[in-house]
Amino acid sequence: MTKKNEVAPIDCNEAVKRFNDFLDNYLKGKEREELMHHISTCQQCFNKLEFEQLLKAKIASTGKNTAGDKKQARKQLEKILSKL
Repeated sequence: MTKKNEVAPIDCNEAVKRFNDFLDNYLKGKEREELMHHISTCQQCFNKLEFEQLLKAKIASTGKNTAGDKKQARKQLEKILSKL
């Protein structure tokens, strides 16, 4: 049991599950605090989150593609991933 001001520990699997909500700014309150505490103590999860953040930013910077542009979108994604 945690004390009133302590953050409950979460494992890496739970942290990874929260990444998208965190990056989309949907993660709030206790769940956000738990994730922030975990990534401050787990270098592996910190690195994964940083990668996800960079990937999301790169994809967003390429612009929106229509359904007819799937091949082009795939090429852009492969190009982005090859640079990381």
